[in-house]
Amino acid sequence: MNWIKDSIKREIIVNAPLKQVWDALTKPEHLNRWYTKNAEIDFRIGGKGYMNHGWEATSEGVFTEIDTMKRFVLQSLEGDFTTITSLEKVKNGIQVSIEYQATFIGEMNQYKKENMLFGTSQFLENLKSVYETGTDNRTKFWKAWIGIAHTTNEGERGTRVLQVKEGSVAATAGLKPEDIIVEIDGEEIEGYKSFEKTLNEKTVHYSVNLTIVRKSERLRIDCLVDAYPVSY
Repeated sequence: MNWIKDSIKREIIVNAPLKQVWDALTKPEHLNRWYTKNAEIDFRIGGKGYMNHGWEATSEGVFTEIDTMKRFVLQSLEGDFTTITSLEKVKNGIQVSIEYQATFIGEMNQYKKENMLFGTSQFLENLKSVYETGTDNRTKFWKAWIGIAHTTNEGERGTRVLQVKEGSVAATAGLKPEDIIVEIDGEEIEGYKSFEKTLNEKTVHYSVNLTIVRKSERLRIDCLVDAYPVSY
């Protein structure tokens, strides 16, 4: 993962025909198969695109560039946020690249960047799943949480707790800022994405055992898994 001052990017390879992948990214009926709950797309330069992503998240913008079967650019209505989607034929299929550009990205902390890229990764992985196997995994996304903001522990394994929401199950369990979570139920946590994916596989309203490092001391604490606070 490379952090660029005003740009962050995610890529995936989808083993499907170029036309099929292009339609998946540009036509509302296809976007709704893997990405949006509802999409309204006027796909032309100057046309508007509105997307309801679920979990109370929406985006809206204007298409400023279109290079058919290769690349298109969607700029926010305020003009301060740009999404560049690119397609390229590679050995194993079509490489899909989604890049975000904004002047404020360079000012975002790593947690916010990782959170944005994790969401993008989830949906790109679902694009791959839908068009390679016909399986839509969105009902399995964002089911569980414990009430923390966290970020990959730079240079070491684990994810570092930045904030613990007051009244959350994490607060009740005794998690504190600067704790490093290195395992969930004995499963190694490599970083932000690893934590989110592992936690989301756990059963809501049941406890997990977290292995944490606090000021060089290795501890184990039990923590209830709560339902994600925003439904799909």
